[in-house]
Order: sequence, then C-alpha cells, then structure tokens
Amino acid sequence: MENTNSRKLGLEVIKEVPWGTHLCFFYDSIDDYFDIIKPYIKTGLENNEFCSWIIPKALEKEKAFEILQTAIPNLDCYQRKRQIEILQYSEFYLNKERFDRDAVIANWGDKLDKALSAGFDGLRAEGDLSWVGMNRWRLVKDYEFEIGNIIFNKKFLVICSYPLKKIGASEIIDIIENHQFALIRRNEKWIYAKSFVDMMDKLLEIQNHIRRENIELIKQEALKNTLFNVSSHELKTPLTSIKGYTQMLIKEQFGIINAQQKEILNVLKRNTEHLDSIINNYLSLVQLQAGTMKFMVEKIPLKSLIENTMDIMYPLADSKKIKIDVRLADGLPPLGIDVDKIKQVLINIIGNAIKFSPEGTSININVKKKNEYILFEIQDFGLGIPKNEHGKIFDMFFQSESIRNKNIKGSGLGLSISKAIVEAHGGRIWVDSKIGKGSKFSFTLPIKPVKAPKINLIKSLH
Repeated sequence: MENTNSRKLGLEVIKEVPWGTHLCFFYDSIDDYFDIIKPYIKTGLENNEFCSWIIPKALEKEKAFEILQTAIPNLDCYQRKRQIEILQYSEFYLNKERFDRDAVIANWGDKLDKALSAGFDGLRAEGDLSWVGMNRWRLVKDYEFEIGNIIFNKKFLVICSYPLKKIGASEIIDIIENHQFALIRRNEKWIYAKSFVDMMDKLLEIQNHIRRENIELIKQEALKNTLFNVSSHELKTPLTSIKGYTQMLIKEQFGIINAQQKEILNVLKRNTEHLDSIINNYLSLVQLQAGTMKFMVEKIPLKSLIENTMDIMYPLADSKKIKIDVRLADGLPPLGIDVDKIKQVLINIIGNAIKFSPEGTSININVKKKNEYILFEIQDFGLGIPKNEHGKIFDMFFQSESIRNKNIKGSGLGLSISKAIVEAHGGRIWVDSKIGKGSKFSFTLPIKPVKAPKINLIKSLH
C-alpha cells in the first residue's frame, strides 16, 4: 500500500520526505537555483499538490514562468487549473515594506486550508530569501524557526533558498539549525551540509517511524509523563529535606554559626528554592499536557498567602539589592484556592520581576478588592516588554525579544502555567508594559471560589 504521508521531492539527493518537512538550499547562480526548483515544482504538480513559489528578488514573474516551462511544457495548463502561483517577495513577505512574521505564518495557514478545500493533496512551497538584509535577519531567523514547528505533521512541504553571495558563516549556521535538511552544491552535485548528515538522516528515520506508529507515540508519551512525574517527585523529596535542614541551620537550631556561614547557607537556601520552582513548573507542564492536574481548594487568609510567598522571594530580591514593597488593603476576605498553585503563580511572576530588574531597583506588590474579585498587581521597573508581544507573553515557551537580546536564561513556562492556573480558578491574568519602563502583571481571583477548578487546555496553553 502506498504511504500517503511520504512525498516525492523530485531531487536526486533526497528522493522522499514526510509531510511537514522544512528544507533549505544554498545556491551560487541562477542555474543552481533552478536545478532544484524545476524538479521540485514539477513533482509537486504531478502529485496533485498546490505549489506556491516566491521567486528571487532579481527575477521577474514572466522570466520565472518561461524558465520553469522548459521543464514543465504544460505549465500553462496547471496555471489555468489554479494549481500554481508565482509571487514576488514583496507580494507575500512584506506589508507596506514591513515584515510581519505572524501575518506571513497566518497567510501560509490560509493557503494550506484553501489547497485542501480545492481537492489538492497538500501545499508545496518554495520561498527565496534573497531579499533579506541584515536589518531583518533576526526577524526572518525567528520566522524560519517558527514555520518549522507549525508545519510539523501538516500536509505542507517547504523549501527555502538562500544565495551564498549575500550571507556569511554565522547566517549559514542559523539557517541550517532552522531546517531539517540543508543542501549545497559542490563539484557540480547537490549534497547534504556535511556536519549535519548523520543527524538529519537519524531525524528523518525517527520522524517517519513516529508518524507511522501513532499508537506507539501515545504509549511513549504516557511513559515519558509517568517517568517524569516519578523522577520529579523523587527530586522533590530530598529537596524538601535540604530546604528544611538549611532553614534550621540558618536559625541556629544546631548551634551558633558565624556571618560567613550564614551567608553561604542563605545562598544554598535561594538556590534550593529556585530549583524547587523549576521542578514545580515542569511537573505542572506534564500535568497540564496530560490533563491530570488536580486542585485542592482550601480557605486561606491573604496575609498568610503573601507572607508564605515572600519568605521565599525576599532572599532572592536581597541578592540583587532589590526592595519589595508589599501593600495589602484592609479587610480583605480569605480566599478559597489551591494554595500551592496560587503560590506557584506568585513565585513565577515575582521571580520574573526580580530576574528582569536591575540591581538596586524596587518592586511593588498590591493586593486589593475589585468588585467580586481580589486583584493582585506586581509592578517592576525592569526591561519592559514590547507592545506587540503583550498577546504572546503567556504562550508556552515564548520569550520576549528584549530578554533574548540580554541573553537572560529562562524556560518560557512560568507565565503560561500561571495563566492556566489562574483561569482554572475563574480568574484572569494580563500585562501592561513599556520597553525601558518596566512591567505590571495583574491577575484576579474570585472571592467566591469556583466549585471545581478545571484546566481548559486549548484556551490556556498555546
């Protein structure tokens, strides 16, 4: 039986790939370029795929059509059937001279939907990136990374082409890292980029196997989650002991300690708290993905919730000489919540505020009643977040451009997990921020607790 997931590429160097494959090639001349393009598009048309071709900047549409027609004599028939489109880079990648990554990705999604609705087997695309200058390189690099993730397991093939004359060694490494296969012409033959051959072969083998054996994938996923849960709990058990004994040593319950010893123990305490936070986030990720997160609702005075959280956060702030000002409005009612999970939310947000704030600055925490909700506000005066990223900041694994530029490490999990937990409690979370001015993260929790907090996976995790 024919494997409908495997698609012929038409290339000698790589004959077949599964749907969802993202490739690239480097070319020296326009002849090299068409050496890949002609068989690639010809094979797609012959196999009932819709072909979208974004041509090089220096090439006119009429000339591109004329050259392609030498390999596909009946090209005009395919064009009349609306099975192929030929676009200039400015028609597809740019909007008023601006490259909008999200708009381009959405456009690809629309093209795939239309292709499938029209009865084609899928979408075969080729995009030439000769128009990209160094001022747009980072944006396009991020786009290439994202498109590889988005097309995975979809009826979509993409080849991206790059002229060698316009890119340097650093850019070539970026390109290869963002594609499953990279081709380059050497000695009049197309070959894999050498340092990636074994890795790419293995990746394709694993990818094909996983896609053919979907049941096995589910089993492996369940096993992975079980192992991770077990290993995380095994880590937390000794960590709890380390935290407890460290605290006892700091309080001199085993004898008097000097200033240097106390300082070292405080460093140990901060690091164990940080490790505990990381483990909690990864445990939450597994539970959220598996739909197994459970909530233990109990009533707690807000003062106790904040004090318990700040016992963990104050030492971390002290290490950067950051002052935290906490203000609780008078007469606040107790909340019915999962205490550990809301504490996790506070630790994630306050921890980020500390991480992204310069030494010697301050953080303001306000807790007050607003209508039928309790409003939590955490204001820092750190890096800030660009306005166009406000809607993405709660997406899983997303990291702001301002953070990447500063090379600040982070998993990109804390805010997406916090959003899921807050929404499960019937609340809402959002951010107000300006670059260079800092950020204010706010979230609400209902005074009257929801009966059974439940995670909405589709809504909460992207």
